Amino acid sequence: MRVVQFLQEPFPYYLDSDRKNFWFSAGLAAFVTLNLTLFLPMEWIHIQKWIITGIIIFVVLYGHIVWLPKVLPKLMAPESWTVGKYMLATFVQLLLIGWIASVVLFSLNLYPGLSFRIVVIYYFFNMALYGGISIIVFTFVIRTVMLKNNLRQAMKANEELRRSLSTAIPEPQHATPVVTIQSDTSETLTISTDQLLYVEADDNYATFHWIADGALQTRMLRGNLKNIEAQLDSPRIVRCHRSYLVNVSAIVQVEGNTNGYRLYLRDINIPVPLSRSKGPHVLQLVGHQPADPRLRPSLVRA
Repeated sequence: MRVVQFLQEPFPYYLDSDRKNFWFSAGLAAFVTLNLTLFLPMEWIHIQKWIITGIIIFVVLYGHIVWLPKVLPKLMAPESWTVGKYMLATFVQLLLIGWIASVVLFSLNLYPGLSFRIVVIYYFFNMALYGGISIIVFTFVIRTVMLKNNLRQAMKANEELRRSLSTAIPEPQHATPVVTIQSDTSETLTISTDQLLYVEADDNYATFHWIADGALQTRMLRGNLKNIEAQLDSPRIVRCHRSYLVNVSAIVQVEGNTNGYRLYLRDINIPVPLSRSKGPHVLQLVGHQPADPRLRPSLVRA
């Protein structure tokens, strides 16, 4: 059970921009090439092999990290990544690098006298040894960098929240904005956007969570999240995750982890995920959101 839980833990999908992932791919390729050059015979024919191998490593990594999510956005969604998925992806990368390098180097006759089978075995062994060690090292670097960055952003957002809560001034009472949501099955839900906490999507259904008469209310409607978001049409209700909408003015605490953030809302103790891709926008709104006078500092989680 512990192994299964570990494999299901959130894990960062590399770094948070194409530029950073470009340099990550280039750095890892250079690191493996340097290892091969230092620990194996430094003859010109070998140096040629290692340079070609480094180029192949870069192309495979960059294609997998940057371009594959553009082609398969659902499968490669950063917020869905776990330790197990990362390990599987790493294994696939090593297999792909080993196979492509074997074919290219054998075709260029850089292993004269050896059969293709021997070249494949030799390269897969080198990729497992040198490539595996390098990826493990870089993985720990990524995890540490992302965790520190997310924790720093969460702390900054919490500081803004505390400042807003401590200086909150009751606003004049205005009519509560109310919207009527139309589902795909002609069902309707009339709800106050002030009371709405978050909306959670599951395939073609969306579950609304709001506070009414001091208690948490829920209602499920058939409809996709994009359509729901358009009907709510409120600057306070924003997409925080591919499966969630959140009321920014209801956020009282932000926590960071390696895969993004968790948002805690007023009156409930249910964390709402905030993905890394949506993080900067939502955290900026948190920092500039006028404080809700109904929130008390005692509601903020320590």
